[in-house]
Amino acid sequence: MSEFVELEEEQINKYQTFRKKLRIDMEKALQKLKQLENKQEDYILVTEYIKNNQGQSNIKMNVGANTFLDVELSNPKLITLDVGMNVFVELNFCEANQIIAKQLQILQSKIEEQKKSILSIQQYIDQVEEILLQFK
Repeated sequence: MSEFVELEEEQINKYQTFRKKLRIDMEKALQKLKQLENKQEDYILVTEYIKNNQGQSNIKMNVGANTFLDVELSNPKLITLDVGMNVFVELNFCEANQIIAKQLQILQSKIEEQKKSILSIQQYIDQVEEILLQFK
């Protein structure tokens, strides 16, 4: 009888450890989702800038912490865009819009994949918690 109790406690400990690991995985997955969504928001802001400010040389620029400065652009018909891997390219608005549209599509699919991953992790957590409830 005591062997059965020891085995049960050992299983409970394993499930609790697994649940902790799943929660860590969930935190990481949620952080990655947030990063992807932030990047998506940045691209959307750039497309709005392109749509609203074509040819304007004076704009207000956010320099951080919602502090805006009046800025005069030296060449208002070009934009510098990060195309990945810390490679920056100076493009006209039409070219930039094409690249941003592709990037937004890629980001949207990555966001959907990440949401599926989060859902899967949550299902595992629910299953483990249900098993732990059965032991109590």
